[in-house]
Amino acid sequence: MAENLKVALGAQGQTENLSEVGRAYSEKLQTLARGLISGLYMLIRSVKMYDPENSVFEKPLLQLQDIINQIISKEGRLELVGVKESYYLNNMLVKVDLNSIDNQRYLLAEMRSKDVGGISLTKIITVQELKNFIWIFSKEQLSSADEDGLADRKLLNMKVARYSRLREKLSQEEDEKQDQKVDRKKYAMTVYARAVFFLTRYLESVQTGKPLNTSRALRLVQDFVDISFEQRTHFLGMTTMKRELDYLVYHQVNVCLMSIVFGQELGLTKPQLRDLGYIALFHDAGMATIPEELATKKGALSAEEKAIIQKAPLISIRNILMEKGFSRSTLLRVVTTFEHKADFGTAVRDARGDIQMIIPKTNLGAYAKIIAICAAYDALTSKRPYRDAYGPEVALMLMWTEMRNKFDPELLQVFMRVMAIQPVKVLSRRQQTMTLGGL
Repeated sequence: MAENLKVALGAQGQTENLSEVGRAYSEKLQTLARGLISGLYMLIRSVKMYDPENSVFEKPLLQLQDIINQIISKEGRLELVGVKESYYLNNMLVKVDLNSIDNQRYLLAEMRSKDVGGISLTKIITVQELKNFIWIFSKEQLSSADEDGLADRKLLNMKVARYSRLREKLSQEEDEKQDQKVDRKKYAMTVYARAVFFLTRYLESVQTGKPLNTSRALRLVQDFVDISFEQRTHFLGMTTMKRELDYLVYHQVNVCLMSIVFGQELGLTKPQLRDLGYIALFHDAGMATIPEELATKKGALSAEEKAIIQKAPLISIRNILMEKGFSRSTLLRVVTTFEHKADFGTAVRDARGDIQMIIPKTNLGAYAKIIAICAAYDALTSKRPYRDAYGPEVALMLMWTEMRNKFDPELLQVFMRVMAIQPVKVLSRRQQTMTLGGL
């Protein structure tokens, strides 16, 4: 145990990382664990004043023996390890009350001063062996103990874990964990860059009328899904990367990322998140065929210009249908690409023009409702030739007021929580009635 402390074994017999130990809570084991720590504290504190052979130790030693043997009888083993400022018993965090925190800190400090990081047993213990262990902390004892105790007071069924080796292992695992986080962040940026590159090529092919096969992007979307579970904050932060000149490319990649995080919050499975992200990545590809001067026009659009822009979703759908094969997944992509442009409901307004009620128009699919919210948010927070970018709070306030009929209100509330922003009292009443253009 001193050479390579194994804190716990998983289902496949693999050792858990010391920095990530943990198991299900058990009230009975918690009670025994607190008794174990309390008993060790009392004995180690007393051995600073009395010889372990003194009669004052008789009752505390018997009580501790009983607790240890109960744990071994119940669990088949006893492994007590001090990790940072806490103790873990058989891989379970020991929860102590406020009145016992100082006692626990004292015990940790005393054990570590003798290079003891923990103890391990698989067989019942005798009072004599407990005395031999307590001797390690006596005021006369100046040297540290070995794995099997002191030279003249050996431990038979108990093993001691060296704190110095435990600390080294913890430090190594912490360094590896930090390196892994950095590597995953770098990888997330790499996948993002690959998605931008692929979308750039894809939109160029759409403009020529010969769109690339989008199935090549499935691996990128799957990587996005995997990364979102590991680096959620950093992953969501990547959506702030935008380039005005390449708006459509970054818009679609960012909507893909936001949809995955949003869907994860809603409880979608990884396969569902992959399908959602895949659809979102190409949700507005038809806009690549719209002339640049029309897509970036300042001011109101004419009826003919609106008709041209309204054809964009149909072009996106045509591109999907041009791909080889037709499956249920293809049908889902077609329906979602069309539906995400539809308003959720009809707004019922009062005399001042404020929305008082929303009457749902039709039963839109969940993917379409998710993508609609993410697409609108990214569009509002992006700088366009005809307006500056709105801040996150303003964008959400506009979505909740002026544009509220466009979205499922329940999903919009969840989205606000996902973005960790509550758009309350951000704008004055006058500002809340501002009009939007060019979305």
